[in-house]
Amino acid sequence: MQETEMHHALKAYVSEGEPAMGLTADAVLAAGRRSRRTRRLAGFAGAGLAAALLGAGVVVVSGGSSPGAGFEAAAPCPFPPGSRPPGVIAANRPFPPELVEWAATSLTCYLNDEVPRLLPAATYAQMPGAQAGPLTGFSLGGEPPWGNRVDSMTLIRDAEGTGDLTVTVGVVDRSVAAREKASCQREKAAKCTVQNGPNGETVLLGTERDPLPAGNPRNFVVRVYRGHSEINVQVSNTDRQSVNGAAPVATRPKPVLSADQAVQLALSPELYLFP
Repeated sequence: MQETEMHHALKAYVSEGEPAMGLTADAVLAAGRRSRRTRRLAGFAGAGLAAALLGAGVVVVSGGSSPGAGFEAAAPCPFPPGSRPPGVIAANRPFPPELVEWAATSLTCYLNDEVPRLLPAATYAQMPGAQAGPLTGFSLGGEPPWGNRVDSMTLIRDAEGTGDLTVTVGVVDRSVAAREKASCQREKAAKCTVQNGPNGETVLLGTERDPLPAGNPRNFVVRVYRGHSEINVQVSNTDRQSVNGAAPVATRPKPVLSADQAVQLALSPELYLFP
């Protein structure tokens, strides 16, 4: 299944009122895996948006307006995550239950502490179709690449409007960093830059090329590679609502975090879960 086929499948689901998280058919999952590997830093414009977001694990839902209720202040950490459970961590193995709980709690506690510091005037709501509330880590389960990562998906609102934040921390082979760096340097469709982190991390920052047509969304996609951890932070200036099958449109002037803030969040030592 090519990416265009996956987009048609996604569009069919959302046009029937089903959230993107409902796409569990083997063919769509396989296409999502390929999309995640090959289109990680592609431009998020036009018909390709829904497919690219699905590949990154981001929800696109159908509807005619932004959610108007449920925005609240960040919640405190439910309980400290403690030390990482023992056991083998590998790119080709799903997380055992105890590691899922630890990683999801670690992500939840850090985001509920750090994001309100970055956005003191913001409130947060659950992403429609997501499996957990705002700033809360969860696992999609199953086999890799879904079963060896944790995600958090959040709608964020402040005086400028509604945007979204997606954070993913997963396990990859160490060789992935060099491969993705080379892919970023060859990227033509989107704007992709390579940076070095303070502790030897490989940092990739992708966004759409300018100029953007009026109303088109802006996304900052950051991927940090350190050890076996792949940390993904994506922010946009949309509410991820698809209207009549079309891609989401801008619902605020800029993404909820600046590109520099997204990079710094992705470089947080607290998100380096898998050495």
